[in-house]
Amino acid sequence: MNEAGDVRTSLEKALDLCEALAGVQRGLSVTDLARAVRQPAPTVHRLLAILKRRGFVRQDEDTARYSLTLKMLDLSFRQLGRSELRLHAYPVLREYVLRTGVRAFIAVPAGEVTYLWSGGPDEVGMHTTHGREMPVHCAVYLDASAKRRLSCLKMEQPQDAAQPERIAVRFGSPGVPHIQRLLCTCAPVYDYTGKHVARVGVFAHAADEHPFSGEQTGAVMELARLISLRLGHFSSGSYQLPSSFQPAAASGQRIAK
Repeated sequence: MNEAGDVRTSLEKALDLCEALAGVQRGLSVTDLARAVRQPAPTVHRLLAILKRRGFVRQDEDTARYSLTLKMLDLSFRQLGRSELRLHAYPVLREYVLRTGVRAFIAVPAGEVTYLWSGGPDEVGMHTTHGREMPVHCAVYLDASAKRRLSCLKMEQPQDAAQPERIAVRFGSPGVPHIQRLLCTCAPVYDYTGKHVARVGVFAHAADEHPFSGEQTGAVMELARLISLRLGHFSSGSYQLPSSFQPAAASGQRIAK
């Protein structure tokens, strides 16, 4: 029992094993490990079998000693990678949404989307959604009543910004008068290895699809380039952000978080 009088859980005991193995270079036998963590050898053997099955420890075939694998480190790097991505993306997107009033998002393939929007002259709101396909907001506009229309432009190359009509995907009936439109544009973000690690995008309500003519598309491609640059990816393509970019019918309508 611990100081609080609670029975130690199997999770706590397994973590004790990991911490003990992290402190040695050549691994430990079951007997040595049981002595190090002050646990019965059968308990240690059972927990090691689980850790081995999950890939957190390995057993040397010659010495039968157990040692940690790099899986724990890999999990840490995965988390660090997502945090680093948001860290580098935030200042770029913050400056953009404050200057334009347009909502933006950064999405990772695992189903995590972080939205940013202007909340005042020097204030930015932020909200992260987990476990849904990106971009999350598109799903609410795919209704059968066709009262809304969604236009998506998923760019891959810098030249795509000049060809919105070729790659825009539209949902909802185009023939309904005064139909509300949501324009969404996104572009890929790359890290220093050239790996596609995220997509950055902006979205806004508009009376027509005029922003696809170059302002919204060029702005998104430049945002993707700037974030990729901060991650160590160098690209020859460049799009300057329009200094006065405002989507058509920028009437202050907000999209629910």
